Amino acid sequence: MVDPDVKLMLRFKEGNESAFRILFDKYKKKLVNFTYRFTNDRKTAEELAQEVFLRVYRAAPSYSPDARFSTWLFRIATNICLNESRRHRHELKTESLDASVDTDNHEIIREIRDNSVPAPAEALEEREMNIKLREAIMSLPEKQRVVILLHTYQGFSYREIGNQIGSSDSAVKSIIYRARQALITALGPYVRGS
Repeated sequence: MVDPDVKLMLRFKEGNESAFRILFDKYKKKLVNFTYRFTNDRKTAEELAQEVFLRVYRAAPSYSPDARFSTWLFRIATNICLNESRRHRHELKTESLDASVDTDNHEIIREIRDNSVPAPAEALEEREMNIKLREAIMSLPEKQRVVILLHTYQGFSYREIGNQIGSSDSAVKSIIYRARQALITALGPYVRGS
């Protein structure tokens, strides 16, 4: 079965501008969220997402569907984010305490939270946990950060991630394991209430 997004990209390759608009509308929010989690800066995230779409637009004449469209798209996004991270590593900031709670973090928080500790009772505590999680993710080595973001937040399979970063399924599993262990270590004292 052919990926419907691949069909849209092929239509765009043939000159159908509305096909690109459909892809843009479908993936804009996902890309901004992905780039935000990578950069932790909303303005930069929006600029990087625009850069991704610009590259997709420019790549249309040479587009060849070797994988799902989303895999190809997020490979471009990952490369752009890595380049940005390397250029501005010292400028990465953590989100302030008054920023909104990112509800997508609940899954990863639940994974690392000690089951004997009750869930935070107040929104302030939840915000603080989200900030600690973002800080911990931002402190991961680049490859671990990319893999954990693609797997946990974008839902990519080990194989899809492996295709994006040029690694085997087992290597991706290992990277995810090491990333989760690092997050547990970084967040352990906080989630246990120490």
